Amino acid sequence: MPYFFNPQYGALSAWGTIAYSNYHGFSASLRQRTHNLQWDFNYTYSHSLDNASGLQTSNTYGGAFIENAIRPHDNYSNSDFDIRHIINVNAIYQMPFGRGKHFGSNMNRGLDALIGGWQLSGIYRWNTGLPNGQPYDTGQWSTNWEVQSNVTQVTPVPTCPTRGNATTPPKLFGCDVVAAYQSYRPSYPGETGQRNILRAPGYWVLDAGLSKIFTMPWSEKQQLALRWEVFNVTNTQHLTGADANNSNLAVDPDAALNNLQPPPDWSNFTKIQGTPRVMQIGLRFSF
Repeated sequence: MPYFFNPQYGALSAWGTIAYSNYHGFSASLRQRTHNLQWDFNYTYSHSLDNASGLQTSNTYGGAFIENAIRPHDNYSNSDFDIRHIINVNAIYQMPFGRGKHFGSNMNRGLDALIGGWQLSGIYRWNTGLPNGQPYDTGQWSTNWEVQSNVTQVTPVPTCPTRGNATTPPKLFGCDVVAAYQSYRPSYPGETGQRNILRAPGYWVLDAGLSKIFTMPWSEKQQLALRWEVFNVTNTQHLTGADANNSNLAVDPDAALNNLQPPPDWSNFTKIQGTPRVMQIGLRFSF
């Protein structure tokens, strides 16, 4: 297929079995159960690598695309979904108020229906950032005429995510955007460029729920369950999707020597991870 050329086609993609992947991981869990509290702590350290990330059943062009079919190993790098560290903690706490509890064990049924039997639950998750992709050259197609190659970083410049302010947008290279931009060169003919080297900021979220089960006074077999759930309790927004357009590099590959300046929006974050705070209230009658 790489040697098939026809003047009627600008591009011709095909499925193949030349891709491969590797996953290495370690996980540890700690659990404890007490009278009123049960909680789990889980940690995972992992590394996923491949030369194309995507489902074989996907019909989206470029979803799992290898830039140079003759040299598929050039695409081998961190998977699009690679997360190095993940921590999650979940807990369920039976509040010690109400009949038969530590506080108010002898309270009347009316007061117990109001303040007794409440349960608090929560899930906390933290993980390091997903790959942010890699800056690409929008001015030339050095290897594949349909999909542009990534650029190559020739001078190490660490990412420095900033949240921005009223006058400055949030950026992946917020500390020194010019130095980061000038650290790249465009790909040469036949090159794929670096893949998934940069990382988006990490992510954390806290979800919580408050619930209570009311036993109907006319029958213990009938119950009414009330639940209030809040997702992203702190309403914290984590940024991602940094703009990676390196169009000027196609005009002048020696960015540092000629003091090329990045486009105004270069390395700006354009998306958020997760969702804003969401709340829901539910009632369930069991009989």
